[in-house]
Amino acid sequence: MSEVDIIGNQARSREGRGLSVRGGDSDKWITIQKNTFQNWINLQLHGSGMTVDNLQEDLCDGVKLCALVAALQQKPSIGRVIKKPNNQHQYLENVTLALNAIAADNIRLVNIGSEDIVNGSLKLILGLIWHLILRYQIGKTKFPPKKLMLAWLKAVVPECQITNFTSDWNDGVNLHAVIEYCQPGLCPDWRHLSRQNRLDNCRNAMTIARDKFDIPLVVRPEDLASPHLDDLSGMTYLSYFMNVDSPGYMATLRNVNAINTQGSRINDFGSSWNDGTHLCNLVKSLGQNPGPITPNHVDNLQRGIDCGRRLGVEPILSAKEMADPEVEHLGIMAYAAYFTHLKPVKSLADKAVIEGNFGSVYVGQEKTFRVIIDDDDVSSGDFRAEVIGPDSIPPVRLSWSGRTATGSFTPSEMGQHRLNVYCMNEPLASCPIPFKVSSDRSKVTFHPVDRCPVGVITELKVDTSSAGQGDIRMEVETPNGHSTNLPVVYRQGMYTANFTPAEVGDHRIFVHYDNEQIVGSPFLVKAFDPSKVNVYGLEGGSVGRALSFTADSQSAGEGELTVVVTHNGVTIPSQVTTRQSGIHNIDFTPQGAGTYRVQMYFNDVEIRGSPYTLEIVDSSMVSVSGDGLSLVPVNKTASFNVHTRGAGGGNISVDITCPDGREVPTRIRDVKGDQHYRVEWTPTSIGDYKAVIEYADMPIKGSPFTVKAFDAANVKISKINQGFLGRPNSFTLDASEAGDGNLEIQVTADGESVPNYVRQESDTNFRVSFTPQRASKHHISVRFNGEPVPGSPFSCGVVDSDRIHVSGEGIKMVPANVLTTLKVDPKGEGDGDLSVRVFTPSGHEVPVRVSGNARSAFRADYTPHEIGLYKVHVEYSGVEIKGSPFTCNVYDPSLIRVNSPGRGYLGRPIHFQIDTSAAGTGDLEAEVKCRGSNVASHIREIGRNRYELSFTPRDLSTHIVTILFNRFPLPGSPYHVDIIDSNSVTMSGEGLHTAQVYKETWFNLDLHGMDENDLEVHITSPSGSEIPCRLSKKGHVCRAEYTPLEVGQHMIDVFFAGTRLQGSPFVSQAYDPSLVRITDVDKTAKKEREIAFTVDASQAGVGDLDAVVTHHGHSIHTYRETIGDGRYRYTFTPTDVGHYDVNVKFNDEQIPGCPVVVNVEEQVPTFITINFRGVEALNVRDRNHFILHMDGHHVDSDALQTRIKAPSGELVPANLVRQSDGDYKVEWTPTMAGKHSVDVLFAGQQIQGSPFFINVFDINKIRVDNFYNGGLEETAGFNVDASQAGRAEQSIWVVSPSGRNVPVDVQETRASEYAVSYVPHEVGRHKIHLTYGALEHPGSPFTQEIGEGALATAHGDGLYRGEEDKPATFFVESGGITGEPTIQVDGPNSIAKCSIDPQPGGRFAITYVPVETGLFDITVKWNGRDIHGSPFHPRIVDARKVRVIGGWQHYMDSQERIHLVVGEEKHIPFETAEAGPGKLTAEVRGPTGSIVPCTVDDSYNGKSTVIFTPREEGHHTIHLNWSGHPLSGSAFSAYATGGFHDITKIILSGRGLKEATVREEAEFFIDGSQAGRGEPQVQLTGVRAEVNVIISPLGGGKYRCTYIPVIPGAYLLHITWNDRHVKGAPFKVNVIGAFYPNKVAVTGEGLKGGLLGRDLDIRIDTRKAGPGELTAFCTGPNKVAYCDLEDNRDGTFRLLVKAQEAGRHVLQVKYGGEHVLGSPFVFRVSAQPDASKVRVSGPGVEHGILACFQSRFIVETRGAGAGQLMVRIRGPKGAFQVEMYRDSQKDRTILCRFDPTETGLYIIHVKWSNLDVPGSPFHVHIVDTQQELEQVLKEESYPNSTLHSSRGYSQWREEF
Repeated sequence: MSEVDIIGNQARSREGRGLSVRGGDSDKWITIQKNTFQNWINLQLHGSGMTVDNLQEDLCDGVKLCALVAALQQKPSIGRVIKKPNNQHQYLENVTLALNAIAADNIRLVNIGSEDIVNGSLKLILGLIWHLILRYQIGKTKFPPKKLMLAWLKAVVPECQITNFTSDWNDGVNLHAVIEYCQPGLCPDWRHLSRQNRLDNCRNAMTIARDKFDIPLVVRPEDLASPHLDDLSGMTYLSYFMNVDSPGYMATLRNVNAINTQGSRINDFGSSWNDGTHLCNLVKSLGQNPGPITPNHVDNLQRGIDCGRRLGVEPILSAKEMADPEVEHLGIMAYAAYFTHLKPVKSLADKAVIEGNFGSVYVGQEKTFRVIIDDDDVSSGDFRAEVIGPDSIPPVRLSWSGRTATGSFTPSEMGQHRLNVYCMNEPLASCPIPFKVSSDRSKVTFHPVDRCPVGVITELKVDTSSAGQGDIRMEVETPNGHSTNLPVVYRQGMYTANFTPAEVGDHRIFVHYDNEQIVGSPFLVKAFDPSKVNVYGLEGGSVGRALSFTADSQSAGEGELTVVVTHNGVTIPSQVTTRQSGIHNIDFTPQGAGTYRVQMYFNDVEIRGSPYTLEIVDSSMVSVSGDGLSLVPVNKTASFNVHTRGAGGGNISVDITCPDGREVPTRIRDVKGDQHYRVEWTPTSIGDYKAVIEYADMPIKGSPFTVKAFDAANVKISKINQGFLGRPNSFTLDASEAGDGNLEIQVTADGESVPNYVRQESDTNFRVSFTPQRASKHHISVRFNGEPVPGSPFSCGVVDSDRIHVSGEGIKMVPANVLTTLKVDPKGEGDGDLSVRVFTPSGHEVPVRVSGNARSAFRADYTPHEIGLYKVHVEYSGVEIKGSPFTCNVYDPSLIRVNSPGRGYLGRPIHFQIDTSAAGTGDLEAEVKCRGSNVASHIREIGRNRYELSFTPRDLSTHIVTILFNRFPLPGSPYHVDIIDSNSVTMSGEGLHTAQVYKETWFNLDLHGMDENDLEVHITSPSGSEIPCRLSKKGHVCRAEYTPLEVGQHMIDVFFAGTRLQGSPFVSQAYDPSLVRITDVDKTAKKEREIAFTVDASQAGVGDLDAVVTHHGHSIHTYRETIGDGRYRYTFTPTDVGHYDVNVKFNDEQIPGCPVVVNVEEQVPTFITINFRGVEALNVRDRNHFILHMDGHHVDSDALQTRIKAPSGELVPANLVRQSDGDYKVEWTPTMAGKHSVDVLFAGQQIQGSPFFINVFDINKIRVDNFYNGGLEETAGFNVDASQAGRAEQSIWVVSPSGRNVPVDVQETRASEYAVSYVPHEVGRHKIHLTYGALEHPGSPFTQEIGEGALATAHGDGLYRGEEDKPATFFVESGGITGEPTIQVDGPNSIAKCSIDPQPGGRFAITYVPVETGLFDITVKWNGRDIHGSPFHPRIVDARKVRVIGGWQHYMDSQERIHLVVGEEKHIPFETAEAGPGKLTAEVRGPTGSIVPCTVDDSYNGKSTVIFTPREEGHHTIHLNWSGHPLSGSAFSAYATGGFHDITKIILSGRGLKEATVREEAEFFIDGSQAGRGEPQVQLTGVRAEVNVIISPLGGGKYRCTYIPVIPGAYLLHITWNDRHVKGAPFKVNVIGAFYPNKVAVTGEGLKGGLLGRDLDIRIDTRKAGPGELTAFCTGPNKVAYCDLEDNRDGTFRLLVKAQEAGRHVLQVKYGGEHVLGSPFVFRVSAQPDASKVRVSGPGVEHGILACFQSRFIVETRGAGAGQLMVRIRGPKGAFQVEMYRDSQKDRTILCRFDPTETGLYIIHVKWSNLDVPGSPFHVHIVDTQQELEQVLKEESYPNSTLHSSRGYSQWREEF
């Protein structure tokens, strides 16, 4: 008999079958189970394109059942499935195929047949699905799965005391606990969850599990929270936490491994447990001793189980069951989970640790170690130690100091020893410790050798006299990695070895003593080769000049270069500078001419070629003289002298080149034979010649010389004109083609010199000027470099022009278009020709008529037409006379423009504007008269050729103005000006003094007949902006109208004709009554108690404030107190109960919100306060509540009474619940829309604030139905019923298909019921819009199809709106047409079933239940034809799916209220993507009930944000609705706090604000001590991960923030204070990967170097180095090598280096910008081996006589590249000994000899890199006599001749 649990009204057996207890709920568990199994099936069918929407119907044909079985068994197909079965027989065939496949997988089905599935037996189908879940979801097991699952749950969350899969999960708390176990930190506060909040708990937990663990919602949160939840559904969902690799599975593994300190890591709960090792290690970690592991698995497990029992853990499976290879993981996992609550206990072997270094133990020396107790359960007396040697057991002493012992022993023999330390006779875990006892290698000393030359024997010495007996072995490792043992000779305690290095570089000497290296080994010996030092640039030089040459020791190894320079036996100072590694600069300065000797040493060994000699000369002793090196004329011989006395031996060389680069022939003659030479040459062209003079191939001082060649004949002189007395005369010289030189000019008159002046106009052009002082002929002489130019000297005549006189108007000022004349009188200067030329300002020449002669004077006439300055040129005898050119000013008064004002104003200046720019230059004059008297006037220039005439009239008579230009009257002159008096303008009107903001005001201006165009009005607001003013005139009065927009003083400036009127500017005070605020009003005051309120008019401007309090029409005396800044405090004391009206007026304008009604009541208890939540319960089905705060008083519930009345007068049930803090919670649920009253009484009296009223408004109560329509131009309409929704303003409009508004007639038939009608003029779909209370109806816009004739119609809410999981209804009217409707309701992803209920009168009622949100399609057909409007598109919403982003807890304060700050904008974002096509609306009410302005930002798809700013402190209520449906929990309680908040005072610091490193803690600090009350919120988000930031308070408003990133990349750091971003947030944080360059491994043969032309292959392993960037760069001696880096995609790389030249290369490998271990790497790249370049020579490869045979021969490998030399000799066995060595004085030369002892044929093979060198193999015949030798030579001369010998040639010698 199965155990039965009773939950609610449903009984469940352990197998999950429901047992009916009460009929009303008997089938609810089936519905839940059906939904669960259906969701599970669809999850398995995901991706197949199939879904199951109805278990009874969708599986009956077997197609989807076969697909389900194939998916579960992970097969493409389970057999031949009939895809489209047509009859029951085919159904049965498919179902049978599926059942057979199930049975074949060892699933036993009882009483379930194919017919049951085909016939749709729901219970049997559920049973079948449960079998599949058991097998494929929960797991194959021989044990009841429920028992195993409960065992695991009890183990992991023991405090939850879980006993079932039904009621224990309804409140969601236990599910939170399981999630917290799976991943700590996801639900840390699960213990504090309210078990009353069942659905929210379940929904939140299941959402976390889905988002974090990818656990599907096979059970809906509503079903999990339902008391009708069945076992099978609960087990199905929770199995996802327990499967292999599930969150629970991995968490259990993590916790088990945390306590498992023995053995290897546990990776599963499966067959790896079969042998008992894991279990035994687990109990051993907890202090038990299960004994050793044996081959008997069951025995091992049983011993582990017994140990577990001793620890208090009872087994779930037996040892035999656990040893089964197919054991179910759930049993082992549950069993192992019980152990995780135990604390690990150390074994005896782990109760102490041994510390000590056993790497250096020597005979006869005491050795110490330490034993440290690591457990409190043992003491020093439990330990002992022993040392065991090969043949001895030395005593061990333990000296204890506290919990630490120092052990010591002294070994007496060499060899392997071991140390054992026992705890209670059991060895510690690290024992035995093996170590070796050696002789004392530290006493062995090596005599170091720092450097040695290549090819020279160096003796190495090792002293072992103090170390005792031992064997010495010496090994040398060459730079290329080859190792060679050195023969060692022992003499009197000293070992010696001869070491001859064969290559340059670092050699490592390994010294082994008794097969172990001595201290300091290996030793470094640097080998060098002085023969490889190369010298460059050592050539001759000159005395006193530094001589520099270069020595290259790069190939010679490390060492010091020394240089000795001598001259005549005296050492010359020299300096050696190392420029770079191996490159040296040697500098010295020769002190005298002669031979110098240079000796060079490398590490004190003279290099090859030293000493060097060079010859030094003293070119400074050579001198030159003569004109042939300075200026020389062309085509004439030039010469100079060279003197070489005392300069040393040498030859003179002279090279002279033309300007065009050609060489000029020179002739050198030894003049006197005493080192004096004469050089002659002839220049042929003008220019600079370069003369290079060298002595002993060294340039002499001053060389090269520049010689300039010239030609005076090429100097060009311009024409020299006749001169005038006292006036400068000039001419030009052009020497551009004459070459460089000096010009000489001389001017004379009557034998006396005349001063002249030369001005250089360019490099080669000059102007010569002189001024004649007498009227006689002048002579001009010109020479170039002393030679006269052609034509020199030149002559010039001189005339006195001062006596010629010019006069007349023609050179002064004349009017245009008038003939003018000028006169020219020569006055006896003699006859000559007169030339007069006149030019206009534009450059045109004017015709001139000249008459007269030199005796009677000349006359010139011309007529000017153009305005401006004319130029008059007068020449006499071809020379301009003094004063020429003359100027003549031509003007035209008729072109002057005058702007006359016509009239003026008395006492105000009058201005004439005069423009003379077109009239030319002249004098302007003016005269002003009034009544015959002159009036003072003034002319001033106001611009270029523009003037202003001004005067101020003092008389109202006409003024006459006369204007003259150059005494000519202007056109229109004189001018008449009438005078007007402007002081007669008057102003009046209210707008001059006060004005109301946003209200138009005015004032008038009486102009008394004057022109309004001269009137200007400027009005300036307090902010400085100008306000528009509109002027209008009626009669002689002008009206000014304006509207102030700001409170404060407005300046009105009035100008008439540019003059400010008297009294202007006027000040108008603008005020705004709407800015007057009444605050602190107690609207529920008490009788006989003073009531106060504050009126704040500080922002309203200047005005009169009046406050009146009335009660039943009678005024109540009030007192006013000024509290400053425009704020006033009013008080009054009511003497009676009732309503009091408070009216406040400002400047006789009533302020908004007045009158304020104050309800005065009798005195009530004041300690009880109400915190009301849910002001407007728009959703009448939601539970609301408010809190009664007792203020710490203990109040009995019997003394409290709460009465809530609905609009119908019915009492709404209210439940009074006592809270833990003594307060009371009042819970109630409104059942209808309308105004509700709430009375709260204490001891029969209403408490403060009671009663109050709550308006319940429900837009969903508005019904739009009874749509009707005829055809085109026929009345259509519908009804709107808002009687149940409360009253509000409504708006209805109809839009035709073309977008035009159609007139609508709305008639209210009864209260809040309306008949709406309109006449359509178009065929098609009309849209009907309805708003109510400014909110759009959820179904708006409705659509109505207008056709051309009558059809059936549909109407009702269900066509336009609906809620998920709630029935929706609409009606179809037949309209008298016979037939019936067909209906189909399609959702976005589902098909809703609908019922059709015929009703009288041809009406059909259709009901459907949508199961998802979205835009549905309702197709309504009548007799198969769509009716008008079909398909309809109702909007299905679900307000439950509107969720606040981040959870409400993020916005709550400590009292579970939404935290607000006065004056701070609040943003609350909501996720609305799953709530359906709707709109979020919000209403916020403040503490006084006033509405706080609120907006909803829904600009982002799927997201809406509620935005508002609280204006006062106290409780606020937030109402939230989704398309008219209240959100779960609405209305929400909020509290606004005041106080000081300045977020700009937040100070941020720390590196973690900008950057961090992977897996390393980053930190930063937040200092909010100056920012006021608040706390920070920090979030670090990236593209790939979100990083948890830990905030640690430091006190005083300071916080330390830390985080540890695990993924590199860019992150955004959000820091907020009181929900506001701090300055600079979000911050960009760059997280870089932690990299370890020293863990990068670089290997490969390529590091050893290679051959040019072959790639060097190098492998790089970065797998242990962390993330980073790998770079490689390789350089040769002069060129960069190509590096090709290949990524193997596994953390390893292949580097191919392609060298571009031979020589030393340096390879840099960097990781993350830092050198890896060993970088930079140095290797050598050699040229390709070329055997043809190897030369073999010497007597050893030639025939000879044995007695005197010399077997030596030389192999020269210079130029053959890198390679391997192999010499192989074949000859008589045992008759020779081969030796090879290098001669240190020969570069790349190998000396060979083989010393034959017998005659015969010797064949010598010489190979270079396995290729025979030229001549190889060499056949060498060694004979006894000269006669035999001659015979051999004779036979060798014949081709193909051979020499036979009877000796054997069996021995081969081979050396490298």
